[in-house]
Amino acid sequence: MRSLVLLSGETLQDGLQFLRQASQLPELFVVDDDVEYPPTVEAMELLYITASSPGKKFIHYSAAQDAPWLWYETADAGKVPATGGHGTDLFEVHPELPAIIVNWFVTTLIKTPGHALADTVASAAILNQIRTPGGIAQVTQRLMEARRRDPDAQLFPEVTVDIIGNDHLRAGEIKEAIEVFKLNLLAYPDSADAHSNLASAYWKDGQKDLARQHAENTLALLDSHAAPASPWSDTEQRRCEIRNGTQDILKALNAGH
Repeated sequence: MRSLVLLSGETLQDGLQFLRQASQLPELFVVDDDVEYPPTVEAMELLYITASSPGKKFIHYSAAQDAPWLWYETADAGKVPATGGHGTDLFEVHPELPAIIVNWFVTTLIKTPGHALADTVASAAILNQIRTPGGIAQVTQRLMEARRRDPDAQLFPEVTVDIIGNDHLRAGEIKEAIEVFKLNLLAYPDSADAHSNLASAYWKDGQKDLARQHAENTLALLDSHAAPASPWSDTEQRRCEIRNGTQDILKALNAGH
């Protein structure tokens, strides 16, 4: 199995155990508060929190209030009239959903087979670990172990760890920022953005040689177009922003500032 979509339902113990063990399987979960069998929402939330993959995503259509419980799930429409919130009825109420599912399969079966971008909410425990004392070393070890099983494994989204690193920079905690950005670069070595962030942190720390090295790596990656500027954005605007910031660092280094 390379990809999975779970639509407004529940599973039994063996299914839960499978989700718990499938640590890198991309999984899309979809549920609507208007489902005519209200416990379905809680069942889907249980599936989601049981799944261990950071490549999971939860689409939760919220309503002002949950649908009332009328009866157990049944084929008798007289007991439980359909509201459009259960199963494939969702497609009529949410016409964008089929395209979301198609895009999910295109991504996880064709563009990056067996993988989806790591999701921030799905990676919450790891992201919190990064922010605790000793957490970066622990997450580094977990990433290396995951890579031994799957060279393409990811445990967290690059952009979210960028935010954590830049939070340290804004607080003047440059050493901490460097460690966060080094972890991000380990996870995303082909990201020009990751190199650029580390170059900036090394420059602010006075480590000029390392700042120059990563700034030059940034420009080389941008020029090669061999990989996206970053996993989360490869627009021309974003590429220009990364390039301009990196060139500013090199100008400052060349000027001896």
